Amino acid sequence: FESRIQTLPKEDFPKIPSPSGKGGAGLPSETLHKMIAKTQFAITSDDTRFFLNGALFVLEAEQMSLVATDGHRLARADKKLPKGADSIPGVIVHRKLVNEVSRLTEDMDGDISIGLSEAKIRIDFDGGGLTSKLIDGTFPDYERVIPEGNEKRAEVNARTLMAAIDRVSTVSTEKSRAVKVI
Repeated sequence: FESRIQTLPKEDFPKIPSPSGKGGAGLPSETLHKMIAKTQFAITSDDTRFFLNGALFVLEAEQMSLVATDGHRLARADKKLPKGADSIPGVIVHRKLVNEVSRLTEDMDGDISIGLSEAKIRIDFDGGGLTSKLIDGTFPDYERVIPEGNEKRAEVNARTLMAAIDRVSTVSTEKSRAVKVI
């Protein structure tokens, strides 16, 4: 079986500029994958609030953070900043890029590098790379809604809690999907 497909020469495709100038970092792919796994569920798909259609990515001082919210839920994952990483002001990375990076880093070993420019983010890894526009908007001040000075603390077995939530959510209404923990 033989077939022919018409294509364009690679020289005819536009050159994708490499982001530079705003900051960058190299980090283990496993670290980024774990951070995404902890926050990905809270990214909204509601197009009316476009600035929530992604996750806030911040590299500052000695901490790297990934934050997502849909207006009802808030998820934040923090990790120690890798040595030699530049500080990156908070940028909103689109949901589609977050999902794709999660998929690609699932079984990946090694480091990935992140480069940033005014309007784009570039993620390079062994064998390829992704370039995406950043979401132009202001992410909500999530730190304002996180309670401070809370003296009450509860420690529970994670598997027991997950099993209890799973049992209750089975009979909860589809409309609310709310579970009250008392």
